[in-house]
Amino acid sequence: MSSLRHSLPISIIRTAFIIPLFVMGCLCTVFTQWVTLLFFKDKPDIVQGIINITKNHFVVLLSFITQVVNPSEIEITIDTTTVPDAQQFKVDSSGNLHTMFLPNSVLISNHQIYTDWLYLWFLTYTSKLSDSVFIILKDLSKIPVLGYGMKNYNFMFLSRKWEKDKIVLTNQLLEIDANARGMGPANGVKLVSTTDKTFTKWPQGKNSDKIWPYELILFPEGTVPSDRTTKKSAEYTSSKGLPLLKHVLLPRVRGLFLALKKLQGTVEVVYDITTGYGGLTAGQYGEIEYSLKRFYLRGYGPPKINYFIRGWRLKDIPLGKDVEDVDDIPEEDLKKFEDWLLGVWYDKDKLMQNFYTFGNWGETKYETKSIVGDFKLRNPLEIISPYLVAISAALLLRIAYTLIKRIFV
Repeated sequence: MSSLRHSLPISIIRTAFIIPLFVMGCLCTVFTQWVTLLFFKDKPDIVQGIINITKNHFVVLLSFITQVVNPSEIEITIDTTTVPDAQQFKVDSSGNLHTMFLPNSVLISNHQIYTDWLYLWFLTYTSKLSDSVFIILKDLSKIPVLGYGMKNYNFMFLSRKWEKDKIVLTNQLLEIDANARGMGPANGVKLVSTTDKTFTKWPQGKNSDKIWPYELILFPEGTVPSDRTTKKSAEYTSSKGLPLLKHVLLPRVRGLFLALKKLQGTVEVVYDITTGYGGLTAGQYGEIEYSLKRFYLRGYGPPKINYFIRGWRLKDIPLGKDVEDVDDIPEEDLKKFEDWLLGVWYDKDKLMQNFYTFGNWGETKYETKSIVGDFKLRNPLEIISPYLVAISAALLLRIAYTLIKRIFV
């Protein structure tokens, strides 16, 4: 029987609240970006700083709406032998999560539902790094308002055409790396050159006076499980003589390989995050059970988000020789990386088997620590932050109008 939270009257009332809140929040966030670009176009460090603040505004807005629509918990299990500062992951007396992800890191995860990226972005919020997030995702740049905002965030949009995506990704990753060294456009540094393959080059070295860290979120599977994608993954593993992956899709190699190659001068840790959602069984697809429509309009979302986190230092990941064009990497080097990634994904498949069987990660070969907290903002008043610049501008215009009216009327 459907709970009161999922009933039609409550759904209508809730939707009538969250849609205006979301639309106005997006408009106000983009307004902040537009004002920044208008008045500080010659101050790249100020622009970068405020754009980063609006990243935090956006995840605050979405997290607040999500916690209203679907109150849930997050349980994090950490491999204490590989995750730096694992013992610093904790929950306070109010149920707030406090994590210790390192800056300049890459977060990879299996992909299950279309809000995966939001939950991972929220994880960086619990480390106070949500203003440093970059996401690789399908092209959303043409969505009104949101597309403009995400382009300003320098999110990486994929066209699914490798020759085009390779150049776009390479240049954006090199820019992120340069900014993380203090030697990029956020500090007003100019390009060294552009090669005949249209790859950009930034100055080497590091300027520690002003660096811009990053948290890159990437889903190597590229899409969520469905009848079509699961079948396609199974056919490919079979054609390669590989064991069947039962609960995750076969990861795509080149996108992650490219990211790690171009960021290898600054990456601190690659966090491998296995994601499992409460309420799902092995035979269900998250994209159906927790679709965006069911999630945000009817409130059907996971009661608990479960994460199993391992860490990888870059020196332990086989990346091979340095090449300008990732397609020029020797096949044996790419094969070593593919074998490493497949090993990670087969371990992930075993973890997911335990999760579906026992409702937790079960007995593993890892030394672990677990914490459980709420999916919620540290302070509910944070929801005001996305609207502050627009409200302030409206008040100033109102005051100016009143003064002009008194003087001239």
